[in-house]
Order: sequence, then structure tokens, then C-alpha cells
Amino acid sequence: MEVIQIGSIAILLKWVLLGLAILLGLLYMKFRLMYLQKHEIQNKEVFDLIFNSLFLGFLIWKGSMLILEPSLIIKSPFSLLYFTGGTTGLLFAITGSVLIFIYKAQKMNIPNLFIYQTVFIFTFVVLSSYHILALLFLDEHKMSHLTLGLFTLVTVSISFFKKNMLSQQAIFTYLILFSFLSLIQSFVIGNMDNKLFYLFSIEQWFLIVIIIVSLFYWDKKSTS
Repeated sequence: MEVIQIGSIAILLKWVLLGLAILLGLLYMKFRLMYLQKHEIQNKEVFDLIFNSLFLGFLIWKGSMLILEPSLIIKSPFSLLYFTGGTTGLLFAITGSVLIFIYKAQKMNIPNLFIYQTVFIFTFVVLSSYHILALLFLDEHKMSHLTLGLFTLVTVSISFFKKNMLSQQAIFTYLILFSFLSLIQSFVIGNMDNKLFYLFSIEQWFLIVIIIVSLFYWDKKSTS
């Protein structure tokens, strides 16, 4: 697995690529929100909320070490500065940041559909950016990154050129398709966490939950 060495600190290249993908996602959302004249009053508030939710997600990712590796933290509290919760901690962070964003956005009286669109578009821009970068710079799972990168890139392109913003059904349909595709690849290629929890890995359970939640909200009436 590719590693970047900075002094005495070793950072996995995939986390660096993920960081770059998130920056690209923020940049995309900045220009997208500026373009959406219909929501221009909320533009700065929404972007700030995205950034703050990501920052809290980062803290959750770092802090997940307290749950995942408590003995390490007890022995060396400064480990929190150098280590993260890995992939499992990242799933906690994603869940936490999304829930925080949705909760605070609803408190700001932002329409639910606009909330779903914002979360979806930002997520897929980050995913497409990450998988394309991973395809270029990582040696593992090339076919997986190619497939998922193309799927998310095409989806983002459709949302960009579509005159009307994505409908709620379209959003959750794309989420279901992406999750199914990722789930199938996890079984075929085996690129998920090998630790099983009731037949599936934590990542596979995460994808299954996304599918279930998406099916529930697929035709649920969105309030303004």
C-alpha cells in the first residue's frame, strides 16, 4: 500500500487523495452555489455549513480511535495526533457529518429537497474525484476505481447539464445503483475490509444501510 513519508510521519497515499478530492468537492460546490440564483440568499450559509460539517466529520474520524483502539490511546494519548480511525472511522465520520449537515440545514429552514441535492452532489463529486485520482496514482483495484469513477463522473455530469435540479427519486436511485455496484465489486474483487461482522464487513453493511435508507426515502414526500 502506497505511503507518503513526511519526516517521522507516514501517511497513506489514499488519504491524501481523499483530502484532495474533498477540496475539489468544496470548490465545485462553491461555484455551484454561486450559480444557483434561486438560492443565492442561502449560498454562503450552505457552503459554511458544508465546511463545518466536514470539519466535525474530521474530528469524528480522529476521535473514533477512542472507540476502535482505546488501549493505544490510553498508552499514548498523542496517538490521536498521528493516527486516524482508518476506513471504519471514516464511515463513522461520513455518517456523522451528513447527519449534522441535514440537522442544521433543517434548523435553517432549508427545503429538504435542496438538502438532499447538496449532500448528493457534493458526495458524488468527491467520489468521482477520488476514484479518478486513485486510478492514476494507486496500484490496487484499478478496475474498481475505473468503474466507480466513471459511474460517479457521468452522474455528476448529468446533474451539471440538467436544466432542472435533480429530483428526489433520481437522487436516491443513483445512490442505490452506486451502492449496489460497490457492493457487488466488494464481493468480486474483495476490496473491502476483510473483518466480518455478521457475514458482511463494516463497509458492506454501510452500503446495505444506504440502499435501505434510499429505498425508504425514494418516494417519501419532500417538504419545502
